[in-house]
Amino acid sequence: MFGVQIAFKDYKIYTGIWQSPWVGFKHFSFFSDSYFWFTVRNTIILTLYRTVINFPAPIILALMINEVRNEKFKRVIQSTTYLPHFISWVILAGMVSEIFSPQRGVFNYIITLFGGKPIYFLASKDWFRPVLVLTQIWKNAGWGSIIYLATLSSIDIESYDSATIDGANRFQKAVHITIPGLVPVITILFI
Repeated sequence: MFGVQIAFKDYKIYTGIWQSPWVGFKHFSFFSDSYFWFTVRNTIILTLYRTVINFPAPIILALMINEVRNEKFKRVIQSTTYLPHFISWVILAGMVSEIFSPQRGVFNYIITLFGGKPIYFLASKDWFRPVLVLTQIWKNAGWGSIIYLATLSSIDIESYDSATIDGANRFQKAVHITIPGLVPVITILFI
């Protein structure tokens, strides 16, 4: 970390770090770049999207998988949702490029089937952010749900049984037992 200060000095090798004059942000020309504030704004928007949309996605997926009663079907769903995590981002980018392609893409095929015009999703400023967020959900939600499913398996079955005796339906059990059981893990992972 000692050498980091060189970026804020007019460093000359023969005078050394300590004797070189301090110049502050003179070498940081990106502050005056016209795209800098656009980039900062875009980064903040994408971070908010990831926090609001991507963070709850594994929780919702885990709650949905937990409600599946058929064990074989449950395992197929788990395996299918975990699989994208093991695909490289490079391969996934190629897949997304093909899925959203204006000529060959599945979505544009459906749009043109109903009489619409193809949309170039990855080059459109209106569609790029939603496609990016959905791609991240597709890749990471299954893997992230593993932690929540493990937490759900640790919730005491007797709580559900007593709620059933008291007349609670599945939604009431989820709201009053399942979600409160997840709150400590959600808090830790959010932090």
